[in-house]
Amino acid sequence: MDIINEVKNEVISFNELEKKVYKLVCKLGCDIIKNILENQDKEIMKERNKKEYRHKGYKNNTIKTIMGEVEYKRAIYIKDSKYTYLLDNTLNIETIGKISTNLAETMLKTIVNTSSYRKAESEIKTTTNETISHEALNNLVWLVGSKIEDKEKEEIKLYKEEKLVKGTKQVQALFEEADGLWVNLQGKDRIEQIEKYKKKCEKQNKEYKKPNSVKTELKLHITYEGWSKNSSRHELINKSYIAGMMSSKTLEKLRNARIYQKYDEDKIKLRAMNGDGARWIKNICTKDTISQKDSFHIQQEIIRDIQEEKYREELVKIIEEKRYNEVSNYIENLKYKLGGEEKSIKKLNKLQSYLKEGLPRYQDILKEQGKELPKAEDGIEYRDMGTMESQIFSVLKVRLMSGRKAFLKEGASYLSKVCAEYTETKGEIELEKIESEIPVDNSVEEYIKEIEEYVIKNKKLHRANLKEIEDYKYNKGTILELNPEIKNLIKLAEPTALMYR
Repeated sequence: MDIINEVKNEVISFNELEKKVYKLVCKLGCDIIKNILENQDKEIMKERNKKEYRHKGYKNNTIKTIMGEVEYKRAIYIKDSKYTYLLDNTLNIETIGKISTNLAETMLKTIVNTSSYRKAESEIKTTTNETISHEALNNLVWLVGSKIEDKEKEEIKLYKEEKLVKGTKQVQALFEEADGLWVNLQGKDRIEQIEKYKKKCEKQNKEYKKPNSVKTELKLHITYEGWSKNSSRHELINKSYIAGMMSSKTLEKLRNARIYQKYDEDKIKLRAMNGDGARWIKNICTKDTISQKDSFHIQQEIIRDIQEEKYREELVKIIEEKRYNEVSNYIENLKYKLGGEEKSIKKLNKLQSYLKEGLPRYQDILKEQGKELPKAEDGIEYRDMGTMESQIFSVLKVRLMSGRKAFLKEGASYLSKVCAEYTETKGEIELEKIESEIPVDNSVEEYIKEIEEYVIKNKKLHRANLKEIEDYKYNKGTILELNPEIKNLIKLAEPTALMYR
């Protein structure tokens, strides 16, 4: 009524009216949720097993939602000396701290799409009826990022133990790209890195100079099945990301686990890796993977090491025309053209070393090996690789590199994992999916259990009568022929059984 009166008296602008109505509707929404929860709690109290769940009073609770804070009271019960809330269990009320899952997911999406936690704080205040501090946003990223990391560690562990469920998807080709993003360090990680640099200088008898910035590399890896044939933008098909500060060995194990869970690896005819030539990228390639240097980084290195535009263009043309065997000679001749100047020679030597390998594209290498490019699935085509720089920008750089930023290693790693999750799921972050259990293959355990059960059964038979065992095996003969697994169990069980003759 107050709003209506204000409008009648013409003392409120439309923008103010919109904000007031929004807050009023949000408050109404919170009141509705409160009433529903408390009424549901009463119904649960009536219908519960009173002997099993003893009522121990009420306790207030508050949940932050996109509409604001919902304050309500619900009954607390005791069962087997443990306290529980039947309302929470029945309605599956999931929160992160006092934040609803829905609001938490909205917060994470906002964090990814803004350049700082403070800007995300302001954005959330504008788009929801809730105020969340930038410290709380940072804490949420650490919490969710650590959950993603724990799940990655579990995947690696299960893969090593051969307990992951094997993938069945069949693809002809699988493409991989990898790159790194250098981020500024702060706090204890910055101090630790400086100390390492000091010790390195002392060991090598070099003069220590305090660095202007202290950085570390954050890794990003992507796999995809090809390019969309029907898209003018040539979108990547079924992208999968791995991001974070980790060793190349850890990244390799996680990559292997992910591919194992998704694809029938025996059916993959082509695997290709595109990168900047860094050693860690080479280290994660499988023995069957074709490795090539990224075109953007090739161009970047040429621009860095050759100042004259004319010579740059000539070298680029040689590479574009796939005259790879001419590259080294061209650079060698260029050293003489530039008069043998020491600084130029040093740069050209570096360029020559960089372009020594990795220039042929995967198509060139297949042709050289006398192999044909696999036939792509419907709606997919195979193109020149080189999407990593745009992926680095779209996935990480906007959030981690906009403005002058510095991070703790864990903070940057966790944030990158949240960003990668957001990009892979096309703008959706589902906490339920992140927290879901990894499917496990228990067939080996079941097989062993079956063997043990048969051994026990076999022992009993042998104790009874050896003739009965022979009859048993004879009578089961038809079954053994039909079921090879049972036949194998018989063979495995026999040595133990013979002890009881």
